[in-house]
Amino acid sequence: MTLLKKYKNLIITSVLVLIGIFAYNQIFKEAETTEEIEAVFKGSSGELVTLLSKDLSSLNNKAVEVEGIITSINNEGIIIDKTIFCQFIQHEVAQQLKAQQKIKVKGIIVGYDDLLNELKLNQCIIKN
Repeated sequence: MTLLKKYKNLIITSVLVLIGIFAYNQIFKEAETTEEIEAVFKGSSGELVTLLSKDLSSLNNKAVEVEGIITSINNEGIIIDKTIFCQFIQHEVAQQLKAQQKIKVKGIIVGYDDLLNELKLNQCIIKN
């Protein structure tokens, strides 16, 4: 009897266990945080809105860094330059900011709200 035939069940079980471990790690791996994701755009809010007016789908679900002036603050987040709504990971961050303050945030584009004419960013963090 050859070695392969003798340990056939052991080899098959070992391979299945390794495949199971790999699949488990792929399915349950932690998502990257906004801090870890590289921003595909860095610039002012006006530049971002101009860029996205041409093609929103190219940056949808991508991280961007935007700089501008806070024009409005509410319980959900802030509005930068009357065009970009930023929802923070930690909601209490918005309460510590002041209107007319210059700010730089990093967030993920989730879409454009035609009704309010606002670009929506979520998972935002304040950049220095």
